[in-house]
Amino acid sequence: MRWVEVDAKASWAREDARYRVFVFAGPSLDVSTTDVAEASVEQALDAARTLAIHDEHLWSLALVALDAGGEEGLVWLSGMDYTRVPETQAQWRRRGEMQSRLLSARSRAGRPLLLPNGLRVLRMFPEWLPGSPLWESFGDDYRLPLDGLGLPPELCDALRRWNDAWSERDVEDPLPDEEAWTAEGLRLHAAVQRVLAGVAEVRREFGP
Repeated sequence: MRWVEVDAKASWAREDARYRVFVFAGPSLDVSTTDVAEASVEQALDAARTLAIHDEHLWSLALVALDAGGEEGLVWLSGMDYTRVPETQAQWRRRGEMQSRLLSARSRAGRPLLLPNGLRVLRMFPEWLPGSPLWESFGDDYRLPLDGLGLPPELCDALRRWNDAWSERDVEDPLPDEEAWTAEGLRLHAAVQRVLAGVAEVRREFGP
């Protein structure tokens, strides 16, 4: 996220925004789309929650916009196309917004913390504590012990070393080799996802 101070003047303003709500339902992610017109963004968000049956399903919201050539496109406001495999941390974050809404609702209802396809959601990011970089939101154990996930011992050791390289330094000190540390993290993320395929989706929350 970036904050940029700008001149408040604009050459034009409109009040006819049109929004598009995407709802991804069930294990097969059946997609339904609904346009919401003549509404504020707050009303569009309320419409999205209603269409998703109050976070029973995954949903996202986009602003329908035209490019310079008049071609219609979308500006994502919340979430993204859930059928798209994330490639950047920003895309993982948007996917995470969608997952967290659904899992939070399930937690409040006392239901299993599972996606519609039956997978758990684990988050991978370093923290200023030694040990595991794997986490699970909304459960009793936020930080997950590596030895209880069925990961090979050598992978557990590599994950601890990767996290400790982050935590065993002063907060203001740079990593000795951030590029190599990030590359190792990406390798470990892929390895954890391979091992836990069919059990959990491992959400990446670090790197580019």
